[in-house]
Amino acid sequence: MRCEEEKIMFQNSKKARVYRSFIVVFFAVFFMMVVVFAQKAPVFLLKDIDGNIFNLSDYKGKVVFLDFWTTWCPPCRAAIPAVKELHKTKTANYSNVVILGINIGEKQSIVEQFVKSNGITYNILLGDDKICGDYRVTGFPSFFIIDVTGEIVKRYVGYYPGLEEEWNSVIDELVKIK
Repeated sequence: MRCEEEKIMFQNSKKARVYRSFIVVFFAVFFMMVVVFAQKAPVFLLKDIDGNIFNLSDYKGKVVFLDFWTTWCPPCRAAIPAVKELHKTKTANYSNVVILGINIGEKQSIVEQFVKSNGITYNILLGDDKICGDYRVTGFPSFFIIDVTGEIVKRYVGYYPGLEEEWNSVIDELVKIK
């Protein structure tokens, strides 16, 4: 009985009220930081392998999935079937979803051959160190999901089978919000 009495006394104590207030303030500040420091997706102008220019600003009002990759990266190659499937299902079901691959630092001829031999149907852009810096890419592959307002809402570094389930649910949720 004594433990129960002490528990009740603590719940009503000044120390408990201060502790509860601290927790509420902590989560309020944390939530505000997430909202205030949400990162706008850096705008880019990049050419695709056919020479067409892509401007991220053209996709405002759409959910954008970016895949930063290279041909020499085994996890990047492992992710390609998942990104291809994501492109196939999301663009078939939603008119406001865009999937873009951004190859980093490789010759156009190498990228073209790789895209052709792997049956990649989504747009592949040719990127460089600048776009990696702009997006703070720290490893390959790196994936970003950008909402309809141009905010980066999710960032993933690396790939493992099953990650595409999270991509799907995040994109589905963002499409519903619009």
